[in-house]
Amino acid sequence: MSLVQALSLRHPPLALYYAPEMPPEAKSMKSGGTSWGCAMFLLGPALEGKTVAFSLETCHCPGASQGLGLADRNDNAFPGGRETFARFLSSGNEHYEEGRMRGQKMAENGAAPDAVEEFLKGEGFKKNPELADDFLSGLPKAPLKGPVVILEPLSKVKPETAPEAVIVLADAMQLSALVVLANYARRGVDNVRIPFGSGCQSIGLFPMGEAAGEAPKAVVGLTDISARLYLKKLLGRDLLSFAMPWSLYLEMENNVDESFLTRHAWLKLNE
Repeated sequence: MSLVQALSLRHPPLALYYAPEMPPEAKSMKSGGTSWGCAMFLLGPALEGKTVAFSLETCHCPGASQGLGLADRNDNAFPGGRETFARFLSSGNEHYEEGRMRGQKMAENGAAPDAVEEFLKGEGFKKNPELADDFLSGLPKAPLKGPVVILEPLSKVKPETAPEAVIVLADAMQLSALVVLANYARRGVDNVRIPFGSGCQSIGLFPMGEAAGEAPKAVVGLTDISARLYLKKLLGRDLLSFAMPWSLYLEMENNVDESFLTRHAWLKLNE
């Protein structure tokens, strides 16, 4: 029995991997009719079976180039640089001269009033800019194995391709099973982590960072409030992402038949 069958997943597992070039049929932020916005908008098309691709040329969310593993640092991608980005994540830019100027420019260039207000007031995800800057400094390094990152259903991936991560969307019961299975064949009790970060970091950079370790952990994500707002219709109130480095996904898949997923408690729970 496969993991998909055992969990009765609502959406197909997705694979995230590097590629040498943009596939001609791939959907990107530009091909979607806009060159701006949250990269996670393309999660929907991927779940519908389409191939989605990201590159530095097509990915214009200030943080997504790093979050999806296309660049190690994105200090200059955000208007005003790292200082305004740290303030944006925390207490805002309205009391910072460079930030106020950038916010005014955004308004003059036709940015949405909500976006300008959020830039100036801050998202409030960190208490102060110093803690936000510390968060940015602690992000893992991307492996940078290619200029393009592909997100598509795992079933479409060629056999010779080893994804960086496999991502599933799970409700509370499915997430419970995934956490148990990730710990099933491992020492210890913390083989799954829930780091603070953006939606794209939780399916990209964080599992990529885990894959480089000796005992890679799974990453629970899409706890990003902004991403959840953008994906409200898709995620509802009950779905989170569970990203498995490729080696861990294979391990979990191979353990399905002998694990609790074929035993009394899980089967009764799913009647």
